[in-house]
Amino acid sequence: MANLRDIKRRIKSVRNTSQITKAMQMVASAKMRRAQDLAIQGRSYMSALARVLKHLQETITGTAASLMATRDTGKELIIVVSTDRGLCGGLNSNLLREVLTSCPQEADYVTIGTKLNSQLTRCGRKLAATFAIGETVEEPELKPIFDFVRKSYMDGTYKSVRVVYQKFINIMVQRPQITSLLPITTEELLKVAEQNEQEDDGTSNFLLEPSPKALLNSILPLYFGHLLVQMILEGKASEHSARMVAMKAATENAKTLIGELTLEYNKARQTQITNELLEITTAMKAME
Repeated sequence: MANLRDIKRRIKSVRNTSQITKAMQMVASAKMRRAQDLAIQGRSYMSALARVLKHLQETITGTAASLMATRDTGKELIIVVSTDRGLCGGLNSNLLREVLTSCPQEADYVTIGTKLNSQLTRCGRKLAATFAIGETVEEPELKPIFDFVRKSYMDGTYKSVRVVYQKFINIMVQRPQITSLLPITTEELLKVAEQNEQEDDGTSNFLLEPSPKALLNSILPLYFGHLLVQMILEGKASEHSARMVAMKAATENAKTLIGELTLEYNKARQTQITNELLEITTAMKAME
C-alpha cells in the first residue's frame, strides 16, 4: 500500500489543481456570456443587412459587383477560425477533422488563432498567413485580416474564399461549419436573410439613395467584413463554452479523485494503526 506521505502529497496536488480548474471555469463562464450575447446580436444584424443586399441585387439587372464576380481560374483560400489557447475539450480537434475531410489539400490556408498551425502543417496544408486575436474582437486588430483576404481575392490570386469555424449552438453543442465568404452570391444572401425571417413582416420598403449600383458596391464590403466578424464571434462563443464545460468536468473529476485518495489514505492509516497496536500487544505479551 502507498506511503501515507505520498498519498497526502497527491491529495494536496489534486486539490490545488481543482482550485485552478474551478477558477478557469468561472472566468470562461463570464467570458462566454459576453461572447454569446455578441454572437446572437450579430446574427440579427447580418440578417437585416443580407435582406437589403438581396433587394439591391434584384434591382440591378445583369450587373455584378466585384465581390460577387465568379472566376474559373485561381486557387481556393480556406480560413480556419481556431483558438489561441487550449483546454477547451475537443473543439480544435473536431475543427481539424472537418478541415481534413472537407477541404482540398492544394488550397491555401489562413488561420485566425494559432492552435492548429502545427497540425495543419504536418498534414500537408500550406499556410499563407496566420493571425492571432485577443479576447475582444475589435475592428482595428481585424483590419489586417480583411485587407489580406480582400486584396488577395480582388487581384485574382484566389477564385473563392471559404471559412471553417465552430458555430455556436448552445453551451453544450458547438458544430464545425464551412461557409462561403467570397464571392458573395444571391443564394448566400437569401440563406442569411431567411435565418431571421420572423423579424421581417414581408412589407419592407426600401428607398434607395444614391443609385442601387453605388449602394451595392459600398455596402458589399461592409457585409463581407461583418460576415467574417460574425464567424469569429461564433468561434469565440464556442471556445469559451467548450472551455467552461471542460473545466467543470475537470473540477468534478478532481473532486472524485480526492475522495478516492482520501479513502485510500484512511485505509492505509487504519492499517498502520492496527500494525502498531499488534506490535504493542506482542511486546507486552513477551514481557509477561
